[in-house]
Amino acid sequence: MKNCIVVGGGLCGLFSAIVLAEKFEKVTLIEASDTCGGLLKSVTDDAGVIYDQGTHIPNTTMIPEIDNILFGPEDEREQHWNNLGQLKTGNYFAGKWDLSTQVVDTRNLPEDVYQRGVLELLNLSTPSEAEDIVSYLCQTIGPTFTNEIAAPLCKKLYGDRVDLSQLMTNSSVSYFGLSRVLALNPEVTNKLKELPAFDSKLAYHNQEDFQERLDRDNTEECIYYYPKKGQGVQFWIDHLIAQAKAKGVTFLTSESISKISYNNNKITAVTLKNSPQELPCDFLYWSAPPAIALIAADINPYRDESGEKPVFKTANIFHFSFDKPINNTESYYIWNWDIKAKSFRVTLLPNLRLDDKDKSLYNLTIEALSDVNDSESVTVEMMLSELKGMKLISEDAKVLSSLRQTVHNTFPVPTFAFGKSVSENYHKLNDRFENIMISGRFSGKQWFHGDVIKAAYHSIHEKFS
Repeated sequence: MKNCIVVGGGLCGLFSAIVLAEKFEKVTLIEASDTCGGLLKSVTDDAGVIYDQGTHIPNTTMIPEIDNILFGPEDEREQHWNNLGQLKTGNYFAGKWDLSTQVVDTRNLPEDVYQRGVLELLNLSTPSEAEDIVSYLCQTIGPTFTNEIAAPLCKKLYGDRVDLSQLMTNSSVSYFGLSRVLALNPEVTNKLKELPAFDSKLAYHNQEDFQERLDRDNTEECIYYYPKKGQGVQFWIDHLIAQAKAKGVTFLTSESISKISYNNNKITAVTLKNSPQELPCDFLYWSAPPAIALIAADINPYRDESGEKPVFKTANIFHFSFDKPINNTESYYIWNWDIKAKSFRVTLLPNLRLDDKDKSLYNLTIEALSDVNDSESVTVEMMLSELKGMKLISEDAKVLSSLRQTVHNTFPVPTFAFGKSVSENYHKLNDRFENIMISGRFSGKQWFHGDVIKAAYHSIHEKFS
């Protein structure tokens, strides 16, 4: 086949275009924005300080062919990448820090609440198959820890109006680590985690115990990288764009598709929206929401009979540069599980810059989710107050420069309606055409970048081997 069209210039689209360039004579990548990368872009404030749009720390997939594309040959990576090794994260809960894990330590609850909760947890020894997150949590960590920790944090993330019984168990709730807790002590935890029902709901207390488990299971752990020379994650995108162009991929930015033409079950061409140009298409790689492709093909997307529509949260991203060091010099990022706080994650950029011997640039990024209409209620003053409340920065620290970003429709609320919509539109598009492939994230099957990339790589090679 000759002509391949890739829609979407995010990480998956760029990677797939590079792989598909080995299979087709001509690959054209179409991106609606004026630049590629999606949220994997770096931004610069008025003082020239570089930040990422949230926490983006690339990691290997342990598949050499993939990792060589993502990071370059292993013997050359030291030139451009800081080898971070294992991920260093932590969390703030009930006025206390834990720099070993992102998971909430239930022992920081009031003693009577903790004792009641831990008794419930120990008595729940059967794995849960509940499809909604509330039932799942009540059947695994117990009603007390669910009501005192997980449910309020879900409300913090997704809003007070969300019906928690409508959140899917296997969803981005798990991404936040809210389906596991720390409880008891390390010795008891390690023993209990030998049982599947407890392994799924208890977290290790320290990295050493986790590493011992990986060694025992013979599990290879990925390596985390971050670009050198203060370039930010934008370097990763630029690295992939350069590879794609070197392989002859044509880029059309600030462009989208208005029409998909087909004959029976085979796509034959796509029509561009901003120019009256029709491009021949022997294979379409789609890394955008399937509903957009269905509309372009004049096929009605799935609509929930109840009329309920998927809801997306707005990301409010605040970038700050201070005149004093950040008090946490260890973690790459931390989770703010203070139930009363609005922010949920802070990226500590100096800790990612291993090649920066001076480290005199004290910058960080703090994020908070909101509804579209409530973003203005999340203010600079609020975020600075929360940073000081967590003691991440000193009370007398001064802001040297800053930048705010408001990104709408960026994080889906993982309701059953959302999951149904994603699944139905994926299958409707995938089953309709024989020469289309849809990105894993938009199939609802993968969430993390590494998993999406691996799925794309294997799918392409399976189809064209």
